[in-house]
Amino acid sequence: MEGDVERVVVFRGGRPINVISRMQEETLGRMLLDDGKITSEQYSALLHEMVQTKKRAGEILVAMGILGPQDIYSALAFQSRRKLLNCFKMVDFGFSLTEKKIAPEMAISNPTVSEVILGGIGETYSVDRLLTEFPVDEESEFTLRRDDSLSAPRLGPRAARMIRSIEPGTALAKLMSIENDLHMLLTVLYSLHALYLVDVSGLARPSTKDLDLEALAEETVPSAAAAPAPAPPPPVMQEEEEEEDFRPPTLAAAMKTGRMNPALARKALTLDRDDHFSLLEINRQAEQAAIKTAYEKILEDYRLKNIDSAYSSELEREAAGRLLDKATIAYRVLSDDKSRQEYLATLKRDGAATPGEVSPRILADVEAQKGELALHAKRYQDAMELFDAAIGIYPNEPSYHFKFGLAGYFKAVDETAADQQLDDLVRKPFLKAIAIDPSYDQARLYLGYISKRNGEYKRALKEFQSALDCNPHNRRAQSEVRLLNRRMEMQKR
Repeated sequence: MEGDVERVVVFRGGRPINVISRMQEETLGRMLLDDGKITSEQYSALLHEMVQTKKRAGEILVAMGILGPQDIYSALAFQSRRKLLNCFKMVDFGFSLTEKKIAPEMAISNPTVSEVILGGIGETYSVDRLLTEFPVDEESEFTLRRDDSLSAPRLGPRAARMIRSIEPGTALAKLMSIENDLHMLLTVLYSLHALYLVDVSGLARPSTKDLDLEALAEETVPSAAAAPAPAPPPPVMQEEEEEEDFRPPTLAAAMKTGRMNPALARKALTLDRDDHFSLLEINRQAEQAAIKTAYEKILEDYRLKNIDSAYSSELEREAAGRLLDKATIAYRVLSDDKSRQEYLATLKRDGAATPGEVSPRILADVEAQKGELALHAKRYQDAMELFDAAIGIYPNEPSYHFKFGLAGYFKAVDETAADQQLDDLVRKPFLKAIAIDPSYDQARLYLGYISKRNGEYKRALKEFQSALDCNPHNRRAQSEVRLLNRRMEMQKR
């Protein structure tokens, strides 16, 4: 909050996925009007319909035939990004943090933190503000941090003009052309400070020796006659074209240019309109086996088991993530007879495509189902985060704690040398599962595996036996008890 201005930033997994604002200039209709996507007459008609019908702007614009679903999809992502960048305009603000469950439809965008910081500073910070908020002096030290997980953003028109304004042949111009790391936050700040210091010092150009980078050798100072003329400023029309290039592409444009999988795009556009049956492409009389088969087909057809490796563009990953969330909710709701009947009653009563409130248990199951996919793909850290999210929503389900422990166990085995013991903290999730359900034989079984891996055979035998006591049909526990008893008898001889 800053005075009367309030924005709510929704985070999931450390990434900002949406921004809620009541400011008139940040509404979808106003942004479309300011962007020239709709006319003043259409905007007035939109406001009238919103008051009369209480429906959302996007739904009304599609019903009126003003914009298509793909334009609304792109506009919502653009609106969320714009509101997020506007947060950087706030200077004297306060904030608070609140933990709440997040419905899948709240995930409008999924930018990286570095993308948000660089974009926000690039759009709202002047050089004076940078120098005020990030002061440097002769004692300051700068380090180039190489981190492949932080992708370098595209240069916007302002940054491009700044580079063009530097005389060709200078050290900074050469650095910016060969060092991608200069696009990262600290290095961009360093470059701006360097430009400022060069300006106030009266020097014509900095020395490459001062930058202490191996990639550059000291360049010879060109003679005045040989020095190239400064690049002329681009005409106004060229700047407007550059600005246009940096607007987010519509979903339709992304499909045409091959930057988005057409099948995924078509499915994403119908997500808000499809009911659970339409989404899974089954009829309302489908049996349990057919529901499971349909869900697995969605996962295969749209490559949802490992989205990060299946899709290269951020737009595709966002769409695939929303589809996975919606499809998993549909599967969980329809797989349970009670929740399925309640959902059918909702459809019959008011024709709503999705229930107004998804139960915490189903939301937790959604995260757990995604955790299962990550666990199967051996993405153990991702699996742990997803099962932890499920626990946060519904902490009293022992299987969530068990699967969280399972992912942690496999991760620890991979990262621990064979001659070293596993950390005792690996036991904790399994013990939590047993505390909730003392008869949970699988949790007791893996406690035995941990003890066996650490060479504590007596303890392992006791834990395998307790798993067998809880479930006499647990064949793995039977086998481990038999093998350890034989091992200990041989040691006695």
